[in-house]
This record gives sequence, C-alpha cells and structure tokens, in this order.
Amino acid sequence: MITVTAAILVKDAKILIAQRRSSARLPNKWEFPGGKQHSDEELVSCLQREINEELGVEIEVGSPLGVYQHAYT
Repeated sequence: MITVTAAILVKDAKILIAQRRSSARLPNKWEFPGGKQHSDEELVSCLQREINEELGVEIEVGSPLGVYQHAYT
C-alpha cells in the first residue's frame, strides 16, 4: 500500500487544483496537489515537502479533513 497526502489550498475564496499530465496515470484528470509519503516521514512533513517541491511555497498544515483508502484496478 502507498500512502499519499493532498492539500486543499484556499486563498481569497479560490481553491487550487491541478490537472495531471497527459502522459501520467489517469491522464488529464484533476487533483489536489500532494504526493507520496516516504517511509521515514510523518504525513505533515510529507505534505509540506510535496507542496514545496511542486509549487515552491511553504505551507502550514491544518487539521485533516479525512482519511480514505482506494485501490486502483
């Protein structure tokens, strides 16, 4: 099982969402920014690292909105 995190970033009543690359798994679908957790990191640290890598910004992580399991076919 792979653990991933995602952020819902809100500013000025706007929510950031990104479109996946056409060459990626599930091409052109929409997603919240985030990524895979490394085996040695906490979920909060994972989310902060992923957002910094993808967007070049530092974030403060709030309360989790939920935990979900999904199996890709």
